[in-house]
Order: sequence, then C-alpha cells, then structure tokens
Amino acid sequence: MALTYSSGSGDGLPENARPESYLTGINPAPTEWVTVLQEPMDGQVLGIGSYLTTFVGREHALSKFSWTHGSVGHSDISEFDDEVVFHDGLTDTTERAEFFAQVRRHQKPEVEPTIEFTHSFLWYFAAIPRPDGSWYFLDGAGRDQELVRVHRDDTDLRIEVAALPLRRYLAVRERFLVVQYDQVTFLDTAPAKRIKATDRTEVSIFEFHSGHSASLAFVRLCGKHLILPIDAKPADLGHPYPTTESYPEYTIGTDPGTGQSITFTCEPDRLSSHFNDLGTPDYLTHVYFRREVLRRYTSEPSRYQVSANRLSCLGLWSISIGRNGEDLVEAYLGDLGRDLPSAERAHWLSFNVAPRGGIDQERRRRDILGQWTDGTADPLRRLAHARERFSTALSAVVGQPVYRAWDAADQITFTGLHMPTSSEQSEADTQILTLAKGVIEYLDTQALRRLPGADDKAATINCLNGWAKHTNGDTGTLVSPLRLLQNLRSNGAAHARNKKWPALLTQAGLAQLKPDEQFVRLMSSTTDALEALADHAETQLPPVTGEEKDVPAP
Repeated sequence: MALTYSSGSGDGLPENARPESYLTGINPAPTEWVTVLQEPMDGQVLGIGSYLTTFVGREHALSKFSWTHGSVGHSDISEFDDEVVFHDGLTDTTERAEFFAQVRRHQKPEVEPTIEFTHSFLWYFAAIPRPDGSWYFLDGAGRDQELVRVHRDDTDLRIEVAALPLRRYLAVRERFLVVQYDQVTFLDTAPAKRIKATDRTEVSIFEFHSGHSASLAFVRLCGKHLILPIDAKPADLGHPYPTTESYPEYTIGTDPGTGQSITFTCEPDRLSSHFNDLGTPDYLTHVYFRREVLRRYTSEPSRYQVSANRLSCLGLWSISIGRNGEDLVEAYLGDLGRDLPSAERAHWLSFNVAPRGGIDQERRRRDILGQWTDGTADPLRRLAHARERFSTALSAVVGQPVYRAWDAADQITFTGLHMPTSSEQSEADTQILTLAKGVIEYLDTQALRRLPGADDKAATINCLNGWAKHTNGDTGTLVSPLRLLQNLRSNGAAHARNKKWPALLTQAGLAQLKPDEQFVRLMSSTTDALEALADHAETQLPPVTGEEKDVPAP
C-alpha cells in the first residue's frame, strides 16, 4: 500500500508519525494475529475498532475514510412520534454493520473493563475464557488453541484474535471484518506544507493529513481495511478447526527372512475385517508401543483419563488400549485410524515398536472371543475403592469424616495417578508424593484422635497405630505400609535424599527393584493396608439396624 500525496510530504516526520509503519503491515489474508481493538497509548491518540459486514456492506465501508460502524456496540433509546424505539447495538442496517467486539468500560473506574465478543464467534469455537479476558478453544485432539489474547498495561489495551480461526469464522458466516484505524500523533512543529494524502485499494481506504488543534500541530492517519474469509467449501467449515486426515503406516510385524519391519496404513477403509477380506491386514491387527507413549496424557490428568483399558480425552475422543507381558501398550490398527485424532497419530508412531511379548490375553477374551471376564486388573481402581472403604468405615468409628474435603486441584492430581510410563526416578517421586498426599496428608488429625486408644496429641499415623494396638490389630499389616509411604515421601521424594532412603528400600524389600517397580509395589502395599484398616474398623462397629447409616465420606 502506498499513499498518494496531493499536498505536502511525509518526509521529515518523526518515525512514530509516519503512516508507512502501519500501512505496510496491512494484510487482508493474515495467518498470525489480527488486532481488532486498541485504546489510547501515551504520546498519541490511537483507536482501533472492528465490525462485521456483508459483501454489499464492504463496498459501503470502503466508500469513505471515516469510521462507519454507526450505533453498533452500544444501545440507546429513541422516540419517534411518541413511539419508543430501543436499539440493541448488535446491528446497524444503515451502515450495514454487525457487532463483533468491544471494550466496555464501567462507571466505577476501579472495575476492570469488560471485553465482549459477539456470541456466535465464541459459540462457533466453544471458546473457554481465561481470567485475563483472553479465550481459547480445544481442537479435535483436545489441545488448547489460542483464540483471543489481551495485552494491557497502564496506557494501552490491545485485543488480538488468531487470524486463521477468525477467517474461518468469517467464512462460515459469509462476512468480512472491517478493521478501523485512527491515529493522531502530535508534533513539536507543524509540517512546512500542509499534508494531504490518500490510499485506496480493493481492501482498504486511508487518509493522511496534518493540521492544528488548540495551537498543537498533529498528523492523522484514518481509515479502514478488510480481513477476508478463508477460501473453503461449506463442508470444510463444519468444525472450527482444520480436519485434514493423515494415516501413517505403523509397524505390525517383522519379516523373518530380512528382519525388516512390516508396516501398513491405519486407514480403516483399507483394512480387512471378518466380513470383508480386502487382502490387507485385519482391522484388529495388534500394534505395539513403548509405554512412554502415554506420558503426554498422564501428565495432564485434568484433560486425559488413562485406565488399564482405555485412554480418553474429555468428551472428545477415546481409544481402547491394553498392556501385554512386556508392558507394551497395545492398540488395534483400525482403532488408530478411527478413534485416534489425526494430530495424535504421529506422536504414537514415534513410540511404535515391532510386536513382542505376546498379546493382552484378557483383552483378547473380552474383545475377540466375547467372553465374560473379571476385567483387566486395575491397581488404580483398587486403590480408589480401598481409600473410599477405609474412609467410610473409620468415619463411622469416630462419628465424623476422617478425610478433609478435597482441594479441586489436589483431587484432579490424585485421580491422575497412573501406572508408570518409565523407569525414571523423577516420575516415581512424583507418584509417591501424590499417593502420600491423597492417602495420608488429607487425613484429619483431629478426627483420628477420637479413635479409641489414640493419643490426643499424636500425629496421624501414630493415631492409627495407637488405635490398632488398643483394638488388638496387627500394626505391621495395618499401619507399617502407610508409615513406609510417608517415610519414603519425607526422605527422598519430597526432600533431598538422605541415608535413610536406601535403608527404607532395603527394609521393605524394594532395593533391588527399578523405581517404577518400587512404586507399583508401594501402591499395592498401601492399598492392602487401607483394605485391612477398613476390615478392622468394620469389626469395631455395632450391627447396623433400622435407620442407622454410615457417616458419609468426603
């Protein structure tokens, strides 16, 4: 874009007063970010606004330099011939404008301005707000995609929208975005010759001129430019994100003659089935992955749920999985193409290995043979059930809940406990911390001190120990596993390791195991202790009769 000067020149103006810095950056088909709103900055008077318009409306918008959104963005009441007319501020038929975004300031200056967008824009993306006024949405793989970002300081408030999602929204709405720009820059001295220049293109119109106001010299750049919708077919706009599918080839076997990997695509339509033999591998062909493939999911328990037989992402997608004898993650070739989002398949491919260790027999009996089974052993589910039983039974003994109510973040972390995805000590440490927090640290010490035989000044585990002794329980079975968990937490997982750490492992028979195996064994012994404590507590309770009920667990 280049201004045509009918009078004067931009030569000699300070850099911040020259219009080229803004005009050369205008792009009607941007791919990064679009500033849709901006409010005053120090040293200049600046405004950027925006509104939606139709194909006819874009010609109207580019017919004059001045802003043309009319009454869009604020409501008012008018009277015509004794009739009261309310203008909702969402459309202005005269200016062919539709509301898109604004910063609404409040009468109380201490209240932060409210950033508002037209609802259809947020609804299309199922957008999720952040406390600072920004927004994001989830793509088909369940990953965050930035939609709106906010920049604010003492002198500037700027709102930007991700360009490609914005242009996708424009396409599905069959609209254009008109971005309006008005910048006044004050000068120490007026230009020697009055400046007047214009710029007109198919997507923009600008005017640049100099002048005086109250003895102050200034230059002003004012005008508009369009943001165009992406070029896409209506069928491609059903989702607020691109949905191009890619089907990589996974290793499904090894050629015994050459030792080379045998691979095939996971595209479901190219796979054979029991009902349709295409001369290709079967849909239910087993594919194997190193267990590290799950780490990206176990690290975000608020987003992903990983069980012994399924990986799920919110309500967006899920895939059936298994574990074989070598602790490899097992999936069906067709499921990788049908159930796994396209964006995730490359991640899984990077952990793909040749089959070894046999198949998950429990899964085969359930999925292939259609047999009733007890289900895949799930130590995590067993732990959760044992904690609940322990909480209910012991709460009934003391007459009040023995666990404090969950903090939301801690509860998500505890439910995110998972089978280890590596032999790294750091992962085992994190799991130990989470296990100890959920099982021991959330216990209410004051409630436990009401247990028969408990010292009214004792700490949590000592209260349980005193109660077990008083009621002729086996403290080695009931309490020692919890004490081990707490000691491992305090002497290595939560703090710098000391000489007690190897002694504790040796005493518990864990010293010769890898860190992941140590954690699995520790989780199992903790679960055993909780179940034993629940059994012991239940023997202390009188028979339940009539209307009696257990004290509910938190």
